[in-house]
Amino acid sequence: MDRKTQLQFRLLTQDAQRSAIRRLALKGLDDEEIAQATGWSEAEVRRVLEPPVVADFMAAVFQRTRRSGSSGNPVRG
Repeated sequence: MDRKTQLQFRLLTQDAQRSAIRRLALKGLDDEEIAQATGWSEAEVRRVLEPPVVADFMAAVFQRTRRSGSSGNPVRG
């Protein structure tokens, strides 16, 4: 991307930037190419593309809690 396109990318909301990065990855661009196209560093691109480990973990905890019938909050008394 040229400077004008990079500036337009930076003016997008965070969600729109992340979506654009994912679309570029789906088109087959590697981290370095996406970084050059967006003006982001390769590390920033990788953070967007790596799986959301914490969110998946919390979803699993929530599902286990629902199956056990617990509210997830220990009763202290």
